[in-house]
Amino acid sequence: MWEKGIVIILSYLMGCFNTGYYYVKLRYGQDVRTVGINVTGAYNVSKVAGKLGFIITFLGDALKGGLSVLLCRWLNLSDTMTMISILLVIVGHIFPFQLKFKGGKGLSTAFGAFLAFHPLWVIYWFLTCVIFFPIFRRYTITCLFALMLLPLELFIGNYPWKMIVFAILYAILILFACRNNLLEYVKARAYQGWGKGKDDDIQ
Repeated sequence: MWEKGIVIILSYLMGCFNTGYYYVKLRYGQDVRTVGINVTGAYNVSKVAGKLGFIITFLGDALKGGLSVLLCRWLNLSDTMTMISILLVIVGHIFPFQLKFKGGKGLSTAFGAFLAFHPLWVIYWFLTCVIFFPIFRRYTITCLFALMLLPLELFIGNYPWKMIVFAILYAILILFACRNNLLEYVKARAYQGWGKGKDDDIQ
C-alpha cells in the first residue's frame, strides 16, 4: 500500500519539474512563460534557446513521463496503477504547484510515458500524425487529433477497457491544456482556410 502512496506523490512531483522553465531560467535568467505563447514547452523554449533548448526540453519532459512508468514497474505495480501514475505526471507537468499551476501542455511527457508503458501506443499516435499532417499542416493540431483517435484505435485493437478509459482521460487533459491552440486554429481556419496560420507549441 505504501508503494502506491509513494508513486502518487512522486509522479506528480516529477511532472512538476518543467525542463524548459528551469533550463531557460538557469541559462538565460528569464521566465520562458513571459515570451511567445507563455508556456514551458519545447517550441516556446526554442524561441529563447534555439534548437538545443528545444531538444533538451523535449527529452527532459519525455524522460519524466518514462520514469513514472519505470518506477511502477520497479515496484511491481499493476497496469492500472501505472496508468494512474502517467495521469499524475501529466497533471504535474501542466499544473506545477511551484510555478503557480502554469506549466506546459503535456504532449512530450505523454510521449515518454506511452513509449515506456506500451510502445505500440506511440506507433499508433505517430502513424496517425503522418496520415493527417497533410490535412492540418500544424504539428500541435495534428498531434492533438491523433491523440483523440488513440482511444478508438485501442478499442479497434481490442485493448482492455481500462486502457481505453485512461487514454480518453489523457486526451481530455491535454486537449484542455491546449485549448488556446485549438481556438487559435479555429480562428485561422475560419479566416484563412485549412492548414493556414503560424504553427504553435508542440508540448
